[in-house]
Amino acid sequence: MLLLLLMGLLPYSAVSQPVLGARNTALGSGGTAYLSGFETTFWNPANLAINDRAGSIHMGIGHTGILYEPVLSSSTAGDQFFNFTDSFYPYKPGAVDINSSQRGSILDTNYPGNSLTSQHQTRADIILGGISWQHGKAAYSIAARARLGSRITVGRGWYSEDFRPGGNEQIRDFTLNQKISQLYELSFGYGRQFTFINGLFSSLNRLYVGIAPKIVLSGPRFDAEYQGRYLRSDSGSPAMYVDDFSYRTTGPYSRMSADYRTTEDPQQAIKRRLDKRLSLQTTGIGLGFDFGFTYLIPLGSDLSLLNTDTESSVVSKSLRIAFSVNDLGMIRNYQDPLSLSAPSETSQIEQEPVKESMFIGAGGQYLAYFDNASALPNPVLKSSSGSTASYNSLMPTSLNAGIMLDLERISVMGDLTLGLNNTAFTSTKLTVHAGLEAHPVQQVPLRVGTRIASGLPTHFGIGTGYESRYWDFNIGAQIILRSRTITSEFVGGAFAGLEFHL
Repeated sequence: MLLLLLMGLLPYSAVSQPVLGARNTALGSGGTAYLSGFETTFWNPANLAINDRAGSIHMGIGHTGILYEPVLSSSTAGDQFFNFTDSFYPYKPGAVDINSSQRGSILDTNYPGNSLTSQHQTRADIILGGISWQHGKAAYSIAARARLGSRITVGRGWYSEDFRPGGNEQIRDFTLNQKISQLYELSFGYGRQFTFINGLFSSLNRLYVGIAPKIVLSGPRFDAEYQGRYLRSDSGSPAMYVDDFSYRTTGPYSRMSADYRTTEDPQQAIKRRLDKRLSLQTTGIGLGFDFGFTYLIPLGSDLSLLNTDTESSVVSKSLRIAFSVNDLGMIRNYQDPLSLSAPSETSQIEQEPVKESMFIGAGGQYLAYFDNASALPNPVLKSSSGSTASYNSLMPTSLNAGIMLDLERISVMGDLTLGLNNTAFTSTKLTVHAGLEAHPVQQVPLRVGTRIASGLPTHFGIGTGYESRYWDFNIGAQIILRSRTITSEFVGGAFAGLEFHL
């Protein structure tokens, strides 16, 4: 009930889920209390020790998930996928041009009311392979994952000449932030079960605690933050422009930026330094870990707790309450690092015309967007000589809390997720997820979930699969609900490659 209440009260939400998997994508992107097996190494390693299905060894390969929050949606799933890939491909002039009607749709969809900025995430996760095994009250796992993310925040002023009220001032916002990150992780998980008697519930309750240290390799990184605003006291007064800028990159993004600062030709720099191939170059290395605990309260008889046989001690009806901390750690960025900054300035300049293209975060588009802004001071070019010293960056740390009521054939769950820093994978906005899983047929699960936020399109998840004694396969998808009509605007999809249980 508390989770449902929070859904209606939150003014904004952004996805910060630690894992993009088939099950949790269908369940509204939650999973702190729900996920188990090797997947949970990257979310809540305490759940490694929860034996919620037959077998003591669980392994799988090829778990893949994507998430795409478009600036302007397409009506077909195929076009939506190509829009997703365009977000990572090098920018081409004309590829994202918009007309006045499309600009109006962007404003209506992404900037409701007096919203000044809009945030969009594009992400892909692949769990290359993993295995977990249980021995007595302990469990162990090894899993490898690759994840790619881009998050953009775009001010309303790029698309509209209107000023919006903000406190005692009227504002036209030109925020333009983009964060791109590639992380490759090898994680080692450990979970343990502690059993004790609880007089309040007259049952043998269990506390599961887990930790998963990991080695992290970082690919090319792009982190740019620009805060620019026209400010005026009323509609008749002159507007003053205030801006602030910071910029950090590694690898080909640094070389592209250096070329642009020399030639002032963004397309030449993009063509020379970026291509459609995914760069597997390592530009940084770091260490991190995930930590979590889950409190499990059995419902009904609980003789299975006294049985150490794996086949006979599968958890059935229960209430789970879980908490996890993800991606605590730091990365040292050492390959072609570049840091730029420009001090905050206040000036009186001409009004910038609205853009005739939308910002989707394509490779190098950040440079091209400012290069085509005739009235705004170009922060990349006006920055003082950049630093090429190595620098540290925090991993995408998040806090997660979850609850799950498991009644064997039906499970209900909810999650709260909060990022501790703004990265390509996390946001400091609170996120709420809710989902339901039912088994009308024992081997065929049906999953539905939702993500609701005031002023944003409602996300619905749906999924199914096949779960036999020795192997599983699951799929999930998320769609957008607009104007009370479910459209074919897919924003997320995932499938779990074959899993085996021995």
